[in-house]
Amino acid sequence: MKTSTLATRLAMAAILLTVLLYFGIHAAIYVMGMDPYTTSLAYAFTCDDAVTVNGYVVRREQVLPGGGELVYSPRREGERVSAGGTVALIYQTAEALSEANILRGLEEQMDQLLYARSLAGTSQVRPDEETAAALLDFRQAAASGDLEEAVEQGSALRSAVLKRSYAYSGTEELDASIASLQGQIASLSASADPATTRVTAPQAGLFSSLVDGYEAILNPEMAETLTPSSFAAIAPQPVSGAVGRMIYGKTWAFVCCMQTKDMGDMLVGDRLTLRFHKGLSRDMEVKVASISAEENGQRVVVFSSEKYLSLTTLLRSQSAQVIFHTYDGIRVPRSAVRVEQVPVTDEDGNILLDANGHEKTQPVTCVFTLWGELARRKPVRVLWQEDEYILVAPDDEYLNTLATEGGREGRRLRSGEQVITAAADLYDGKVIR
Repeated sequence: MKTSTLATRLAMAAILLTVLLYFGIHAAIYVMGMDPYTTSLAYAFTCDDAVTVNGYVVRREQVLPGGGELVYSPRREGERVSAGGTVALIYQTAEALSEANILRGLEEQMDQLLYARSLAGTSQVRPDEETAAALLDFRQAAASGDLEEAVEQGSALRSAVLKRSYAYSGTEELDASIASLQGQIASLSASADPATTRVTAPQAGLFSSLVDGYEAILNPEMAETLTPSSFAAIAPQPVSGAVGRMIYGKTWAFVCCMQTKDMGDMLVGDRLTLRFHKGLSRDMEVKVASISAEENGQRVVVFSSEKYLSLTTLLRSQSAQVIFHTYDGIRVPRSAVRVEQVPVTDEDGNILLDANGHEKTQPVTCVFTLWGELARRKPVRVLWQEDEYILVAPDDEYLNTLATEGGREGRRLRSGEQVITAAADLYDGKVIR
């Protein structure tokens, strides 16, 4: 029991000694003028003045009837099809579809072999380059997570490898393979099911294999008539027996409901940036096509674009950022930004005096950076503010008032500098130890 009491007393004494030592050190620093300071790295940064919204991608679309499980489409997603062009083939039996797929595979191999035959005896540089390029394209598609693109690039890679292998071998083996394929193709073509149904494009446009039920209820003209209440009631209609859809025109739109307070001074005709959170890895420049009347503090806004229609064919219900402005500057902690009263100078750098003989001063927003062992004031202008940081840029208007080029450049804040975030009695030229 006595041992426990002694240990407790020793522990309490150690804690008390630590606290006294801590305050003693800081008192000594204050008395001796050795002010503690902290710094942080200033670095280049980009931030957006943006608001997140939810809405729908809208196009002029037409559902193509037909369907079932025995359907084959020779068209890629977003591929342009002329009026009357084939977009799908519907087979009567699973056997007919299987044979048709085999025939298409043989015809693809025949094209590859004929290409390889045309290269026989020529330089091997071209097939080598084609294979390397196809491998790179496949790797990029796989890394991006785009499965449809990966499948397409995988087919191109197989084709390139086959062409390369035959380009290196002799022509006898190649001619034998071509003759064998010709026989197989002729046999399968003769036994092909003649009852295949061909689905064609009613008019020229882009083909999409996705049908989601919004085609009949969403179009660019209708979107501009929506109100917040009718926007909230949007729902897809059931669709059955479709092989895909055609997309017409060259314009697409994004319709969303926004809080009026988040819109700022946005007007019809303004050009902004739209960034989808999924499905499209690029920012899109859009125009404000329409803004509805206000209803319960909300408005329906339609953004339109004539670019990259083929990249939006799989997009519908989307969360996106509406970006009003993008700021590029230098990011510094909020605690590093100060407002200092700085003497006013003439063109030669002489300090000006007021009528009472006192130095004229002006408020300057600034940060202090480490300049060797000194604190140096750097004038800045604020571009954007967040809770924890401020985005700034050098205050060129103030810098231009300095007398010399060297003085201006010495006061210009740059990415990579150490800004002082905390220090006692900080001033320009103070020695920092």
